Amino acid sequence: MDWTLIAQKIVLAFMTATFSIGLFFSFVVAPILFKSLPKKEAGKIVEKIFPIYFGLCLGLDALSLLAVFKANVGFILILILVLTLTLNAVQLYVILPEAKEKKLNDYEGFKKLHKISVIINLSVVFLNLAGVLYLIFKPF
Repeated sequence: MDWTLIAQKIVLAFMTATFSIGLFFSFVVAPILFKSLPKKEAGKIVEKIFPIYFGLCLGLDALSLLAVFKANVGFILILILVLTLTLNAVQLYVILPEAKEKKLNDYEGFKKLHKISVIINLSVVFLNLAGVLYLIFKPF
C-alpha cells in the first residue's frame, strides 16, 4: 500500500472540500440570503452559520496539514495550509467575536471588520484553490 499516494489524495480531497464549501457559502448561500430576506434577518442567519463555516474550514485544513507531511508534496503546500489555518483561526477566534460586539454599538467599526473578514475569506478560498491546482498539476 502506497501511503504517500493515499496521503496526497486525502490532502486533495480536504482542500477541495474547503475550497468548495468556501465558494458555495460566499457566492451562493450568503448572496441568496441577503437577496431573499430583510438585511437584519439574513445577518442573524449568517451570524449563526459563520462559526460552523470557519470551524469546518479550520478543521479540514488542519486535517490536510496533518496528511501533507506524509504526502511528500513540497514545502509550498505546507505554507499554504499554515496560512489558511492561521487565517481561519483569526476569523473564528478574533474577528467573529469582535464583529459581534461592534455590531451592537459601533456599526462603522463592524463594517470595517466585515471588509477585513471578506478579504480574509476570499484569500482562504483562493489559497485552497491554489493548493488544489498545485496538487493536480504538480508531477510527483
